[in-house]
Amino acid sequence: MIDKAQASMDAGAPIALELISTVNDNMSSSHFHEFYELYFLDSGNRYHAIDDKIFLTTPGDFIFFPPLTMHHSFSNLGVPFSRIVIYFRPDMIASEEIRAALSDPFRIYRPAKEVLRELRRLVYGMLDEQDHPGDYHWEQMNSILNMVLVLVLRQTQVRKYSGGNRINEVISYIHENYASEITIPDLAERFGMSEYYLCRQFRKYSRRTIIEYLQRTRIMNAKRLFMETDHNVTQVAALTGFSNLTHFNRVFRSISGQTPSEYRKQCRLVDKQTKKRPLMDQCHKGALLILCFVFLFAFVISSAACVIP
Repeated sequence: MIDKAQASMDAGAPIALELISTVNDNMSSSHFHEFYELYFLDSGNRYHAIDDKIFLTTPGDFIFFPPLTMHHSFSNLGVPFSRIVIYFRPDMIASEEIRAALSDPFRIYRPAKEVLRELRRLVYGMLDEQDHPGDYHWEQMNSILNMVLVLVLRQTQVRKYSGGNRINEVISYIHENYASEITIPDLAERFGMSEYYLCRQFRKYSRRTIIEYLQRTRIMNAKRLFMETDHNVTQVAALTGFSNLTHFNRVFRSISGQTPSEYRKQCRLVDKQTKKRPLMDQCHKGALLILCFVFLFAFVISSAACVIP
C-alpha cells in the first residue's frame, strides 16, 4: 500500500498524516524513517516488531518511533483495523523537554478514556486541517501536534508502574530467548525471586501467566516467520521453541483459531495476490496503450479517406 504521508514528507512537508482502514495490510520487512512517527491505533489489534521483539497494540494505543528505528507491523489475517500515522520532523517539537521524553526507543502509551476522547478529536482535527488547509496552516498543524504530544506524555507518567522494572527484565528475557527452553524455576533463579513471587508479580503487571505470555510470544514470532519466510511448519516450530510438533499445532490453534498449516496457506495466498498486483497494473496499462494505438490508427485512416478525392 502506498504511504501517502511518507510521500508528503519526501516532498518537504514538516508534518504529514494518513488514515488507513483496511485488512491484511501486513508488512513483509522492517523499515525506518528519518523523522518521528506517532502511530495511533483507532480500532482492531496490531502487532509491532521492533528490534526483533513483538508487541501487541489494542484500540486507543499510541506508539512513538524515534528517527531511524527499525520496525514493521502486521495483524492476524482477515482482521480489520484502522490506524492513523503522524510523521513530523524534529524541529516541529516545541521544547527540548518534549524531545527528551520522546527519546525512549519504544513505549506503548495507553491514555485514560476521557483523555483518549480528546486525543481522537485532536488527531482527526489534524487530518481535517491537512485535507482542508486554512490560514496559518502549518502553525495550526504544529500547535495541535504539540498538544497531542503533551497529552500522551502526561498520561504515560500517570500510568507509569513502580517496582515493575524486574518484571520488565523478565519480559525482555522472554522476547530475546523464546526459541530456547524457558522454565519458571530457571527464571526465578536468574532474576533472584522466589517462584511464587515471580508468578504473582508477572501476572500483576502483564495480566497473563508466564506460560501464557511465553506461548503467545512464540506464536506471534511463528506468525512472523510464516509471513516473512518460506519455512515449513516443522522448521517454524523448531525456530520458535517448540520441540514437539503436536504441541506446536495445539498451542497455535488455541491462540490463533486455526492450524499452522492453514495460517501458512493464507500467508502464501496473500503474498501471491500482492505480487500479482504490479503485473495486473502493467497488463492494464499495456491494454490501454494498445487501445490508444488502435484509435489513433483508425483516426489516421479515416482522415486520409477524407483527404483522398
